[in-house]
Amino acid sequence: MSMSLERSNALTGMMRTLEEGGFDRVDPPILQPAEVFLDLSGEELRRRLFQVQDPAGRELCLRPDMTIPVSRHHLGTGDPLRAADYCYLGPVFRHRPGSDEPDEFMQAGIESFGTEDYAAADARIVALGVTAARGLGAQNLTLKIGDPTLLLGFVAALDVPAAWQRRLRSAFGTEGGVKGMLKNAGEEAAGSAAYASALARLDPQAARSLVSEMVDIAGIASVGGRSADEIAERLIERASLSGGNALDDGTRELITRFMDIDALPEDAMAEISTLAEEADIDAAPALEAFAARLDAMSQVGIDAANIRFSASFGRRLDYYSGFVFEASAPNIAAGPVVAGGRYDALLELLGAPQPVPGVGCAIWIDRAFAAGGSR
Repeated sequence: MSMSLERSNALTGMMRTLEEGGFDRVDPPILQPAEVFLDLSGEELRRRLFQVQDPAGRELCLRPDMTIPVSRHHLGTGDPLRAADYCYLGPVFRHRPGSDEPDEFMQAGIESFGTEDYAAADARIVALGVTAARGLGAQNLTLKIGDPTLLLGFVAALDVPAAWQRRLRSAFGTEGGVKGMLKNAGEEAAGSAAYASALARLDPQAARSLVSEMVDIAGIASVGGRSADEIAERLIERASLSGGNALDDGTRELITRFMDIDALPEDAMAEISTLAEEADIDAAPALEAFAARLDAMSQVGIDAANIRFSASFGRRLDYYSGFVFEASAPNIAAGPVVAGGRYDALLELLGAPQPVPGVGCAIWIDRAFAAGGSR
């Protein structure tokens, strides 16, 4: 990639800002084990991977982002439970058909592990990510935040069946989102009533074996990195959404109204409180965490009037576990300039002995320059 002297100097200045903010610069290998991304990155990113095979037959891929490579670097230090902060700048690779943006592009970012004060860590990442983008010239950035755990806590308090809770979580960031999933899953469940009744008469292992045999007999190949067993699990779960586990109309309406919340943070908190009162559930603990994060953001100079909360906003990447955010510019239609969130389970999924608090963000370099009028 060719780069002007002006851009090079701007990037040098940005990385200096990140390092002076307490983040150690790292440069993980471009080639990464493909299996890790196939397992953890969600279907959307799996479809965009550039995969290769080395002479020994190992399946590798060009890194599609930096969060997992930086997390693997942290694990490699030998003490994954310690607090550590990293920054990076380098190329990443994603197949993006139909986009004007190239498949190879520069990305910078920051990742923070082990900080127990979640609100302060989240605010620090948001503030530094936005500051870095502005250092490249990005102007008129607006913040959107979300937190799928708010909905998940709401539906858990409603005693929504576990199968529905899993489907709701997986719907964040997908086309149609949670509301689309509610509609489609309801139709699927209605068509699966007899199937679900038959499976319900079997113990779980027998049900899995039966569905796996049906998948094998049908000759269904691995799809999107999913094995026949995983496809079988998906079919069993789909069937479990019907019968006694079906959602009643009142619960569907409450969830739909929750997902419609899109407002300034203070107004969003008031709307969530109103819904919780209607449903006769206690939303205070979740809202206290929400308010603590807003207070922490205010303390690092983020104006709440410049933030929009959307209950439907979540990440497609499977390892994100809670708070998410993105900073967008009005003249950039391709996507956010800065995006990130919390992924407390990721290090354990990669091999750490227990969950480690984690939060970070990525900065799209080309978009940041374009958001300031530089191309």
